[in-house]
Amino acid sequence: MLEDKLKRYAQSGIYPFHMPGHKRNFSGCLPYELDVTEIDGFDNLHEPDGCLREIEHRAERLYNSKRAFLLVNGATAGILASVRAITHRGDTVITARNCHKSVYNAIELCGLNPVYILPDTIDDHNFFGAVSPGRVKELLLGNPNARLVIITSPTYEGICSDVKKISEICRDHGAKLLVDEAHGAHFPFCADFPQTALECGADVSVVSLHKTLPAPTQTALLLTNDISLEKPLQNQLSVFQTSSPSYLLMCGIEKCLDFAENNSFKEYNKMLDGFYRESLRLKKLSLLFNCYGASPVDKGKLVILTDKTALTGRELADMLREEFKLETEMSGADYVIAMTSVCDTKDGFDRLLSALLEIDGRIEYSDKELKFIIPTTLPQKVFDPCDAVLLKHGDPALIRSDGVVSLDYIYAYPPGIPFVVPGELISREMLEAFSSLSKLGLKISNYERYSRILKSLP
Repeated sequence: MLEDKLKRYAQSGIYPFHMPGHKRNFSGCLPYELDVTEIDGFDNLHEPDGCLREIEHRAERLYNSKRAFLLVNGATAGILASVRAITHRGDTVITARNCHKSVYNAIELCGLNPVYILPDTIDDHNFFGAVSPGRVKELLLGNPNARLVIITSPTYEGICSDVKKISEICRDHGAKLLVDEAHGAHFPFCADFPQTALECGADVSVVSLHKTLPAPTQTALLLTNDISLEKPLQNQLSVFQTSSPSYLLMCGIEKCLDFAENNSFKEYNKMLDGFYRESLRLKKLSLLFNCYGASPVDKGKLVILTDKTALTGRELADMLREEFKLETEMSGADYVIAMTSVCDTKDGFDRLLSALLEIDGRIEYSDKELKFIIPTTLPQKVFDPCDAVLLKHGDPALIRSDGVVSLDYIYAYPPGIPFVVPGELISREMLEAFSSLSKLGLKISNYERYSRILKSLP
């Protein structure tokens, strides 16, 4: 039973360097007796004017936002609602290719024409970095009717784009800027973290409270400084959020905001600084924050690099779990992400540092060549995603002389960023790359079926 599995994990002694941000270390368990519905006096999430609106007011004050909306269906609901509120069917949207799958779902559902930006790549590593403002400007000049630009900042790895410059470019070209800031909910509460997207001029942002703050899974905020979007956003949230919102989750948001307002993040910041300082003792493993200075980086993301060792990211994650009872957030081809939050403890940081130093002392240097490198060019688009999804109900695959047209998303999860979008051409070379990535321990959704189809062709 799920309950039994959850209890066994809670009692296992494993330390959680993963979401949610409360780290199972936050008092105030919400019991069943508090689980109610929209009875008299408890307000209505879809037309809040009472106690729920008061929580939104608090969020607006803490995030320096003119309007905040409570999200109980995760940041995903906020992204879907924002895209639909800002665009009309057939519109062109400029979209960073490293956006979460929910952005692609919004494009598909709203019948939009996506024009993709490949973010900068991080030298020698298998993940994307910042989005180039110059590239945003170039694409807006080439697509003057684009209504919306969508970027992710910070990325899963904690790298931020120059949102200030990008927002200025968007304003100059009459486009709105939506920032998926899911991993940056903690930014306003310590000066050592990057500025928030709204502070940098974004029109709309979405933050996942549960990722880096003490809040229940699924809780998030949709934020905007554009009052003209207030009504459209509220209307679309009524479409994409449940009509029976959990009062336990909304109470969890209130408690999270109360914590953020009344607690200092100084000790957390001090522990992070100490961890990075001590991690300089590592000889083969390294941390991204200690060696990357091109863009602002969220130092709360401990990105542990294995590129100078024989270890893959998956192998390091397995060692941390099995030998040291440390569960990390995710592993890539040559890195592991250990997510931290204000609820982490000094003992947790000490255990991770001790484990990394021990592993570092017994492994060897390696100039390995990774078989998978993130794409530096985009696949050929044959159909818009909304058209490709309709075709999926017919033939199982669309075969061409130069490959197969995907009717599915092909992506690694986590983090849920598609390599291939419905309507794009899959080549044999791409499938070989996905196969290599799978052998490195990552789960690649949907590629095996297309691999079988390609292998069956002459």
